[in-house]
Amino acid sequence: MATDADDRITAFWQAARGHVGFGKMESIVGGSPLDVVPPPSFSFGEGEEADALLTEVLAGSRTSTSAPRDEFGDELPRVGDLAIVLDGAGEPRALIRTTEIESGTEVVERFELVYPTSGPTPAVD
Repeated sequence: MATDADDRITAFWQAARGHVGFGKMESIVGGSPLDVVPPPSFSFGEGEEADALLTEVLAGSRTSTSAPRDEFGDELPRVGDLAIVLDGAGEPRALIRTTEIESGTEVVERFELVYPTSGPTPAVD
């Protein structure tokens, strides 16, 4: 059973996916599952910290993050991976794409903002 949060993430993905080349026509004619299923979502911390870091992502001043390698298990991020960034309240606000990975004992992931590219995140129905 889908939750309200799942519905909001799906609606955000429907609005954002055109920015990565997934149009609506593919879902009608049988597009790949990547254009139908939203990418993973996460927040940079919780509450006010998540909001502050998200503001940096939306402004373009935050383009990387890092975490200990052992937190990822066998699933390190890959170049080209997409993710939806949530605000402190769990609302989807940005779509990012991984552009580079440095994997030592701490994994540094560089990313680019894909959506929205300017202004506030548009409302989704």
